[in-house]
Amino acid sequence: MATNIRICQGNQIGGCVTIITYTGNGGTIRLMVDYGRSLPGSEVTEDFKYDWKNEPVDGVLFTHYHGDHIGRFTEIPAETKLYMGTAARKVMINIQTALSRSENPDVSKPAAKALSILNDDLRIVEVIENEPIIFHVSGINGGKATCSSVTVTGYSVDHSAYDAYMYLIETPDKRILHTGDFRGHGYRGKAFIPTIETHVRQFGKREIDVLITEGTMMNRNTEKVITEYDLRMKATEYFKEHRYVFLICSSTNLDSLASFYHAAASPYGMRMYTYSEYVCQQLKTFTETAGKRANLYQFEHVYPLNLEKELPHRTWNRPVKQKELMREHGFLAVIKPEDFCEKYIDEFLDLKPVIIYSMWDGYLDSSHKAYKAHWDSFLKRQEAKGVAVKHLHTSGHADKGMLARIIEAVNPKEAIYPMHTEHAAGFYELDIRDTLKNKIQISVDHR
Repeated sequence: MATNIRICQGNQIGGCVTIITYTGNGGTIRLMVDYGRSLPGSEVTEDFKYDWKNEPVDGVLFTHYHGDHIGRFTEIPAETKLYMGTAARKVMINIQTALSRSENPDVSKPAAKALSILNDDLRIVEVIENEPIIFHVSGINGGKATCSSVTVTGYSVDHSAYDAYMYLIETPDKRILHTGDFRGHGYRGKAFIPTIETHVRQFGKREIDVLITEGTMMNRNTEKVITEYDLRMKATEYFKEHRYVFLICSSTNLDSLASFYHAAASPYGMRMYTYSEYVCQQLKTFTETAGKRANLYQFEHVYPLNLEKELPHRTWNRPVKQKELMREHGFLAVIKPEDFCEKYIDEFLDLKPVIIYSMWDGYLDSSHKAYKAHWDSFLKRQEAKGVAVKHLHTSGHADKGMLARIIEAVNPKEAIYPMHTEHAAGFYELDIRDTLKNKIQISVDHR
């Protein structure tokens, strides 16, 4: 019996795929972790072609809902089950529902196909934290019927995508821990090491043979990482002087949206507005899922931007337009750096509004391969009007210190496979024991 690990496109950030194959007792179980798209500017511009016919997969385990991890799920054969978190599934349904309403058939048709898959309860298996998933395979060995099994257990991790998982994959001869994307500086980051020690390692009673871990931040030495709590405190301080604020932040980055929401709402009574009903729906989903666990993730006052909409109230002498309320009470308005959002900013220019850019700065760096010229142009155009742009963001990925802590906590017996990184060799520079450095392997199949 033998377990084989294959990592495809692991030497880039985005589009990484892991295939774990166990063969023994006359049968084979093959699992895949993630099947997403390469990010713009990646070394590989064309996603690799997987041989589904000759290498059938028993299940695809998705770590989270970011497109570089789940973006190609509609290409997976219909007989293959897809595993994802309950909240992650709902977030994906919201995204595809919004896209399905596009007037562009090149957008709406693929979205409709995606929705049909996501709504198929026979196809989608929802991952429940700490509950094992067992894959069985029967075979013939020496003329006798045999049965083998592989067990997969998902554990929640802190990431900029809510409901993200790392997976412990146990074959008859190997225990493999696949971290997916993670970090330690979000609101749920403190639980990561205890989860490793308590559940994954079982206080040292269970050893891990192979660790597969992301290394996104390995070559981002100039990027300053702050905690989500510090981000919230910085925003709270900033809102003392700025009550008319436009926010550019991913609609699925729960932690940062919660940080800004509470920084504006709790001390200052600023309500949150969004550029579309879609964002409102995502925040409603987060309230109904994550909000059940922590008040931090409850969004009570969120409204779609409709500046001319008249809002009656029994105590008002006349209906009041949304823009009038925004002027009176201040606001935190989530927008996109796109032309259609410019009208919202122009409406309040006399109040000297500001923009908080809470995304990765690499998108605005013309020397970077992921540069988004239209985003950069949008922000510079607003600055030319006198609108201040403040950069306030924290990464969704583990810094080098956190990577070292996880490697030490897992303490794999055999190997450490870096992936989701453009600088795998940087793992040798981490502050970990030499015995662990000797287990780093960066020559895994990166096709």
